[in-house]
Amino acid sequence: MIIISVLIGLCFATLLYISNKKQHYSKLLNTILFIIRSLSISLIVILFFNPYIKVNNKVTEPSTIIIAQDNSNSLILNKDSVFYKKDYPLVLDTLINSLNKKHSIDKYLFGNEVKDFDTIDYQDYYTDIHEVLKIIKKDYYKKNVGAVILLSDGISNKSYSPEQDIESFPFPIYTVTLGDTTNYPDLYIKDVFYNKSVPTETTIPIRLVANANNCRNKTINVKLLVDNEIIEEVEIPVNTNRFSNTIDFSIDSGEEGAKQIDIQIEEIEDELTTKNNSKRLFINVVDKQYKVLFYAKSPHPDLGSIKNILADNFDIEIIFSNEQLPDLKEYDIIFLHQIPYLGMSNFEELNHALKENKDLPIFYIVGENTDIESFNKIQNLIEINRGAVNSNLDIKPYLNNTFGLFNIDNEIVNEINKFPPLSLPHLEFSYKNNHDILLQANINDISTSNPVLSFSSDERKNAFLFGTNIWKWKLYDYYNNKSYDNFEEIFTKSVKYLLTEKDKELIINHKESYLNNEPIIFTADLRNPSQELTNESDLRINISNKNTKKIYEYYFSKKDKSYYLNISTLPKGIYNFTAEARYGNIIYSEKGSFTVDDVGAEAQDLVANSQRMQLLSSLTGGKNFYVNELDKLTKAIDNDERITSIMREETDYKDLINMKSLFFVILSLISIEWILRKIFGTY
Repeated sequence: MIIISVLIGLCFATLLYISNKKQHYSKLLNTILFIIRSLSISLIVILFFNPYIKVNNKVTEPSTIIIAQDNSNSLILNKDSVFYKKDYPLVLDTLINSLNKKHSIDKYLFGNEVKDFDTIDYQDYYTDIHEVLKIIKKDYYKKNVGAVILLSDGISNKSYSPEQDIESFPFPIYTVTLGDTTNYPDLYIKDVFYNKSVPTETTIPIRLVANANNCRNKTINVKLLVDNEIIEEVEIPVNTNRFSNTIDFSIDSGEEGAKQIDIQIEEIEDELTTKNNSKRLFINVVDKQYKVLFYAKSPHPDLGSIKNILADNFDIEIIFSNEQLPDLKEYDIIFLHQIPYLGMSNFEELNHALKENKDLPIFYIVGENTDIESFNKIQNLIEINRGAVNSNLDIKPYLNNTFGLFNIDNEIVNEINKFPPLSLPHLEFSYKNNHDILLQANINDISTSNPVLSFSSDERKNAFLFGTNIWKWKLYDYYNNKSYDNFEEIFTKSVKYLLTEKDKELIINHKESYLNNEPIIFTADLRNPSQELTNESDLRINISNKNTKKIYEYYFSKKDKSYYLNISTLPKGIYNFTAEARYGNIIYSEKGSFTVDDVGAEAQDLVANSQRMQLLSSLTGGKNFYVNELDKLTKAIDNDERITSIMREETDYKDLINMKSLFFVILSLISIEWILRKIFGTY
């Protein structure tokens, strides 16, 4: 580009000052004019190529101070609530403005979730310190972060303990302990253990953990009420200032329906709050509670993972193959975990029992210990054989979009693709009956048609899960989403499908209980007389509050071939519902119930955990302060030699045509040439 421009400039100058015999300049002047014309034309031609130049600039980058502010409800449940509502936001603004003079400031609120700093309203029902530190560690990796200022009462009641892995945190944490550190007398309900769903005509066990702080020589008076009627009262003497006691109750389940149970601890003098003195439970009493048998070769974490998500609504029993095989007539569904296996002594007994119970749904979990030959004998729906690779494969699941037995929420699809791989030997599959595949296998980043989770029916309904270590799915779901909802939906819907009668047309999917801060979501599947999923009909649902008698009416949205309804939130209480759809001249309906309960986590413990805040700062090289010491915090940040600005080099590219200096150079060259020619008589 430069060579071409110079050649063009030389050509123009040559034509004017060398080839042109009419010019009569001295040799020196002719040379000067030749050079000036060559330069000006060359520079003008260069601009036609729209070139740019690289400019290296040294930039000073100030250190970033990250402000992480607790937005949870516990901060306004103590005696300083007025201060935190009115004065504290101004105090925090003063701190931020002071730090902003020397540092770049990034601000976050945390509680139920981590979000950009807006307005502190203290409306979050949980505190998750671990999550905000995890996000900061990830998002600011290799960035010039001077320090993290964590402002909280240290009460973390969601997710993992914030002390976990804190020593690997890359930045110093300066903690500011908020809330009330005074140890007032406090009686409170620490935990309640109970089954949320129980069958009729049984006894409901309820275990209460009652705590007392700074209440030595006092008495804990506990009342148990069922549907507002006192059933039992207990008195527990308190003999220490840090007291905890377990109390067991039992009540009759009674008739089918939702039952309201209240546990109340009588308040004592000088208690700061009584919000943690009571707990309302809702228990669904069902006409029939399904009984689930896990029959396994040996203990395995997969069994506990599935059991935990089903335990609230199903009666679950785990038996190992070295124990006596129970009567299968007592169960509604059986899980066979890596059964049959090689050398299984009671294989024939199991095979005979399954043939005797032809309508008992089976959920097979196939793994490296499964004996292929025996597996192919115990069922006649799919045949498996060893593949060429003589080792276990990592099997990652992905959703089969053509699956149509029941609906899976779209939000789960992306999460499923990220689940950790299962472990499975290399297998080859041969289908002997129709299979509906929910999850397919991705092996070495290659999507295959091999099943991971499939369903098939003969005289009974069957599910096949090919791979073990599904416990990793559950851990992944909780670590990334702070819940087991995705993992739970896969298995609860699978089990419900296996238990559903073959001729049932309308199925309403919902949780048995919700919290009053979470959306109440329903999904539904409707089948036409040919047992095909359809949503041609409108689906209406009437929801009534058992206590207030208020009725809510909604219509489901249509989604793919199923139905979806998000009701946002409802007040605490017991709710019954009736869903109805008309298909042709046929009306399909489904009834059910659910409960809505208080969150209440923030009221359980109101004393600021100053020890945790001090520990977080000391383990990361920071310091701990109290809310009245923010001026000391500012000085500590200023005096911390680790918090410095950094010099870095930035490369910038500028278009020559936009450089004013070049324009004036060209103009100057043209002007000089014109003046010289004017003086010496050409112009």
